[in-house]
Amino acid sequence: MKLFYLLFSAALYVLSYSPFDYKILIFLSLVIFLKVIEDVSLTNKITYTFIYAFFIHALGVSWVSESLITYGLMGLAGSIFVTVFFITIVSIPYILIALFHKPITKNGIYNINLIAVIFLAVEYIKSLLFGGFPWLLIGNSQNGTIFNLVYPVFGSYMVSYIVVLAASVFYKAIHIKQKQYILLSIILGSTYLLTYFQSNKEVKYNNHISFTIFQPNIYPDKTYDADEYQNIVSQYIRFLDEKKSTDLTILPEAITPYVLNNNNKLFEKLMMMSNNTNTIIAGFFTKSKNDYFNSMVFFSDKVDYYHKRKLVPFGEYTPWYDVFIKLSDSLDIPLSNLTHGPFSQEDIFFNNTKLLPLICFESTFPNLLKSNIENEIIINISNDGWFGNSLAPYQHLQITQVRALEFNRYILRAANTGLSAVINNHGEIIEYIPINRKGTISGFVPINLGRSFYSRYGDICVLMLLFLTLLSKGLIRQK
Repeated sequence: MKLFYLLFSAALYVLSYSPFDYKILIFLSLVIFLKVIEDVSLTNKITYTFIYAFFIHALGVSWVSESLITYGLMGLAGSIFVTVFFITIVSIPYILIALFHKPITKNGIYNINLIAVIFLAVEYIKSLLFGGFPWLLIGNSQNGTIFNLVYPVFGSYMVSYIVVLAASVFYKAIHIKQKQYILLSIILGSTYLLTYFQSNKEVKYNNHISFTIFQPNIYPDKTYDADEYQNIVSQYIRFLDEKKSTDLTILPEAITPYVLNNNNKLFEKLMMMSNNTNTIIAGFFTKSKNDYFNSMVFFSDKVDYYHKRKLVPFGEYTPWYDVFIKLSDSLDIPLSNLTHGPFSQEDIFFNNTKLLPLICFESTFPNLLKSNIENEIIINISNDGWFGNSLAPYQHLQITQVRALEFNRYILRAANTGLSAVINNHGEIIEYIPINRKGTISGFVPINLGRSFYSRYGDICVLMLLFLTLLSKGLIRQK
């Protein structure tokens, strides 16, 4: 019966994210999970916690298998094996919750705070382990709620902490029915519900930049088909010929399968159509010496490069390459080995506006954004076509919306097959192009926005919370 409860609560957890967006369900999911592990042995606690995490990732990120089957040349059995292995790895850190968990019905607020902090620590570890996979973090589910006030100050990890804290209060109120916890639950629940359907009004700003976003709707199987190469190049050239002049023109990630060079028609067209008042941004593979990069290239009166820093493991680079290349040869699994871009790269500007680049998976890592002036726009190019008509593009867009909230910045997002979008500084989607649709978005975005507290100090408050709680835990244990 407990397995059913865990599966049910995991389903509620996933339903709180896009494209479903039943955000309130994450509280119910956590309440059920806390009930399951409340009064069981440590062994069962570890087992149930791991199963809960495994079910969450199995339901929420099983789209990994679609990429392996469609583009990884794997059969069904092989893709299932790799997906299960991957889900197992990202679920292991959650065992820490079981190891540190103390019954919430005992010792009052201390144990409530402790379980919230351990959830927070687990999400941090998951975001760092093996390059990091900060997907399905609790804090990424609550954009568009009262937590819009928290993101620009303390970031998404603090939202995770507060959600678990509130869910723990709800659980204790239900379980022991003490007046103070019932009253606190009513206050927290009412505050959340009263702001659930509110949206921010658009504010008029004086300084703007004009833009055009192009979504070509080209899936990877065509991009990497040599017979389709000329047709793809022609499509981009036609778009450049027909588009209206704007300050920024944004094309998606890796628009051709070959390394960028100056001996082809597309490069010549990009150079011809760009200048210091008309910057064209596009994703290409680039080469420097013996290194190959996944890059965002800025064409203006000169050519600037941003090289992707957070690569997708086994998709863009291979950890322990010498070991796995032998395995791939025996199993007929294609492996990539791009080079990580340097963590510190030169800033890129359009006039006096700083362009903050994020390529695909990088939008899940807030620490990659070096926001330090007021005039800034985040440019995000992506290719979620690898995962077809799955949950991945919607979840990815939601994570990008959280970045807009944290940094108080507009985001211009171009994706090969969707979802391309304009996101305002409140994390709201102003306009988007649906999946599997070719199209363009044009308009204006403001550039004179103030810096958020989070953009100045990052996760310092979260790290202090972690440190002080664990320190107090150690002191209490020693006493």
